[in-house]
Amino acid sequence: MLPAFALLLLAGAVHGENPPSGDLVVYGATPAGVMAAVAAARQGDQVALVEPSAHVGGVVSGGLTVSDVGKVETVGGLAREFFDRVLKHYTDTYGEESPQVRDCRSGTHFEPHVAEAVFEALLAEQPAIHVWRRHRLNSVTTDGATITGLVADDLATDERRTFAGKVFVDASYTGDLMALAGAAYRVGRESREEYGESLAGMNSGGPELHGRGDHRIQAFNYRVCLTDRADNRLPIPKPEPYDPELFPGMRKAITEGKVARFDELFRGLERWRVPNDKLDANLADNPGANYAYPEGDWAVRARIETDQRTYSLSLLYFLQNDPRLPEPFRRSALEWGLPKDEFTDNGGFPHQVYVREARRLIGRYVLREQDVTEERHKPDGVCLGSYGIDCHSVQRLMGPKGWTLEGGTASPTTPYEIPYRCLTPHAPTNLLVPVCVSATHVAYCTVRMEPVYMMLGHAAGLAAHLALQGNGSVQEVDVEQLRRLLREQGQLLDAPFEPRVAFTWAPQDPVPGQAVAFAVQELEVRTPLVKFWWDFDGDGVVDSQEPAPTHPFANPRRYTVTLLTEDQAGGKSGYRVEQVSVGGSSDGDVTVDDADEGATRTAGWQKSTALGSFCGRTYYHDENSGKGQLAARFRPNLPRAGRYLVCVAYTPNPNRASNVPITICHAGEESTISLDQRTGPTVFPFFPVGEYACDAGTDNYVLISNTETDGYVVVDAVRWVWVGAK
Repeated sequence: MLPAFALLLLAGAVHGENPPSGDLVVYGATPAGVMAAVAAARQGDQVALVEPSAHVGGVVSGGLTVSDVGKVETVGGLAREFFDRVLKHYTDTYGEESPQVRDCRSGTHFEPHVAEAVFEALLAEQPAIHVWRRHRLNSVTTDGATITGLVADDLATDERRTFAGKVFVDASYTGDLMALAGAAYRVGRESREEYGESLAGMNSGGPELHGRGDHRIQAFNYRVCLTDRADNRLPIPKPEPYDPELFPGMRKAITEGKVARFDELFRGLERWRVPNDKLDANLADNPGANYAYPEGDWAVRARIETDQRTYSLSLLYFLQNDPRLPEPFRRSALEWGLPKDEFTDNGGFPHQVYVREARRLIGRYVLREQDVTEERHKPDGVCLGSYGIDCHSVQRLMGPKGWTLEGGTASPTTPYEIPYRCLTPHAPTNLLVPVCVSATHVAYCTVRMEPVYMMLGHAAGLAAHLALQGNGSVQEVDVEQLRRLLREQGQLLDAPFEPRVAFTWAPQDPVPGQAVAFAVQELEVRTPLVKFWWDFDGDGVVDSQEPAPTHPFANPRRYTVTLLTEDQAGGKSGYRVEQVSVGGSSDGDVTVDDADEGATRTAGWQKSTALGSFCGRTYYHDENSGKGQLAARFRPNLPRAGRYLVCVAYTPNPNRASNVPITICHAGEESTISLDQRTGPTVFPFFPVGEYACDAGTDNYVLISNTETDGYVVVDAVRWVWVGAK
């Protein structure tokens, strides 16, 4: 596919003096582009770094200052050096015990101008790097399957320059160079069937639409930096045009008292704070407004960026000034403004729109959902990813209750290895792509984090050096040599191993009282399995720790059986869950997960995947705030009346509440208990809280609230285990 802007030539452009030919040409001074340039220059290569804007650092110096690091122990190489330099800046400037050092959180939280200064310093230290700012890609020249030059328009002089090189890196957020060079790519979402991904395609809008692929991408925004420090605060300007009717959902939540203060829009405000009393305001996603951006010409992109800026400022202005909002809320919002010392050439507003997704290369390997959850080890891995699968809303759809948001997804991953093949197209032979990597939409939703881009840029820079050294194609680079270089420079390449197991049972269709023999199947094991935990009843209680136990089931029903194992190296498998039907019965346990239709929550719960051992793909917590305002209801559809053991799933942690109030509604009655979520009873997520007589149908429920609780409250799932007739 050729983008529209491939044919766009700037009227009046003249040919200026071309830069001298170099070894490596990097397009895009994003964090990945900076790291690619630095990595190659440190090996002695001459680098031209070509950037369309006046700034380096992409969205990291453009407002995304609360870094999505995932598991910090997976971050290495030049990405780790970046964060270390940020920490050193705050330590040297303010002292080790300063609030600024505390708030920078080991360098992962920072002010935009500090991030840009760190990137500038990394580049300035390398005399072999020449940065060409405000040079916008126009076209490429090729010789067969090889790129020979990148043609760019100098926006300052209206001249056109050709950057000749031997190897090229496309580090742009939109994949412009790879598209012009003829590399295969795609935009949008794959269907669920294409790669067998459970999260692929649409995820709401009716069963006929679920799993369908399309051309759509997740929403953009600007990561607006705000401050509540009066001496460094600019007022939020009223944008033109301004439409206060764009935010009915926000107005409803505020006028109904669900959000009493501006800072309550950021549950766990401290998470979003950066040094010197600033805030990374991750607001104002505008689904659907960006569909034309990936393949749009420069004029189309400029219009979308302007519209997104207007939308972002409109939301902030609305929150501060709309007379329909309660005056105390508006007063709290007016405490915040744009910082005077950030984006000084742009009125305090970020210069980089947050492009969460655009083109994606179709390279020599396409990373899939399975590669970031189960099949996580790759022989040519060049860095690790660990952030959860995180997709913001993709579109607005009309539903039975009005407008809804479709496409948002949050699902956990375990640290995984990203293969070098994802950076290399089938052709051209001298192009590397560390940002718009070869991945499905689902997999890209975890790869797309800036620390990962930095590490991929590091790998691309070294791969370019090896290709230059060997005078060969990027596809022929000695991957083992590349991995050795990366390891020597602190890159982390090996994801922790977790065994993959399954289990069988015989007989397959047992009757009540019959002994059933269970056996573990080793799908992927490196060291012997030494520990086994079995839950035969679905209640979270460990029933056996034998490798091959036998177990009789008492009642004719379908049992939820769960296995967890640990190998000699300490690696634990994920939970393996199967349904065992006893006596031919199809009635079984009923589990309502937080993502199921039977689960409802008041506004304000924070979705998370931070701690493992939870049910399903996510859990929610209250950020230890809004006490007495949050509640979650789990309502099952029970197939028959009887006595049920009610089990609540939660992830224990010392910061949890010890007094979580839980109300169980059963057969027209209510029972209330208090649950201590600081400790977990077993290795399984479910904990039995009592046996209750329940009616068939949907009149029973469990209500969990955060009223008068003394820590974080978690809501995850509730299970009803049938134990007998009333």
